Amino acid sequence: MMQTIKLRLASLLVLALALTLSLALTLPRPAQAAVILLYHHVSEQTPAATSVTPDQFREHLDRLDKEGFEVVRLDELVERVRDGADPREKLASITFDDAYVSIIDNAIPMLEARGWSATVFVATAPVLERRRPMMSVAQVKELHERGHLVVNHSHTHLHMVRRQDRESARAWRARLRGDIERAQALLEEWTGASLPKFFAYPYGEHDPAVRALLADMGYKGFAQRSGALDGNVDWLDVPRIPVNRQFADWNGLGDKVRALPMPARGITPESGITDEARPAFTLTLPAGWHRRGLNCFARGAPAELDWTRGEEQDRVQVKPARDLMPGRSLINCTASAGEGRFYWYSHLWMRRDSGGWYSE
Repeated sequence: MMQTIKLRLASLLVLALALTLSLALTLPRPAQAAVILLYHHVSEQTPAATSVTPDQFREHLDRLDKEGFEVVRLDELVERVRDGADPREKLASITFDDAYVSIIDNAIPMLEARGWSATVFVATAPVLERRRPMMSVAQVKELHERGHLVVNHSHTHLHMVRRQDRESARAWRARLRGDIERAQALLEEWTGASLPKFFAYPYGEHDPAVRALLADMGYKGFAQRSGALDGNVDWLDVPRIPVNRQFADWNGLGDKVRALPMPARGITPESGITDEARPAFTLTLPAGWHRRGLNCFARGAPAELDWTRGEEQDRVQVKPARDLMPGRSLINCTASAGEGRFYWYSHLWMRRDSGGWYSE
């Protein structure tokens, strides 16, 4: 009798283990993901659209620490993502564009107090000409010597997607190539080091032709749009979460920082340049994604979604419900990933006006 009970218990245990294993194999697993934050000024005296205050920046670092993020330099994050970072890890990098003096005055001491390193994408002409409020050459060199990474943000901070009057495609490519090479040469001269070929697009603007040029030059391209990255990331369109005073509150920013990459493929059109007031783009997603409660927002209003369902994949067309203003607009799409996290994809439109390119 006792032997029979033991055999039944053993059978039940085996069955329970089998069910547990089956459930574990069928449940979605968290994606291997990391996030990159993008700042410009860290000051109370600079434009709100491109600034956070020192207090806001300090709070962001506190929150990253409390939520268990490992903050690493961008070159380390890239290497670990490419090597397949453990999905349980929380990886983040802090980056800055343009090399404003408030970065070294206000932000760097806060990072160093925690033993964290920054990455600064430097536009070299404003630094070389010591335009206010830029760092000096000596300060850029000092950043490197203190263990921070300085990398390429172009020489003249040009609009890369725009051609000059009567400029041929060949002349346009040569102009961009020369600008990028000039910046890389200056940074390596100032630091005395061979630097990674990382490039942040000025104004966040790029299109297929710009990305093709960057690929030909052996660079990775970093954008200005929210989202996480994993091993499937397009290394010519790496998302970075833009942060300014309007979007500095952690209640909203925290959702972006905890985000997972949306498994979107085959995004069309490939170029974000448009003359339309309500341009549409299409995402290709795994089958069944039409049931995940995807939401997209443009200009603060829900966008119109048009689904095409398939056995192997779903497609969704995303169209703003309101006219986009001339200039750059981000369309943010999210879907719940469970446990308070979201899948996130952000799409950049560059809408020209009736007179051509928008002014800055």
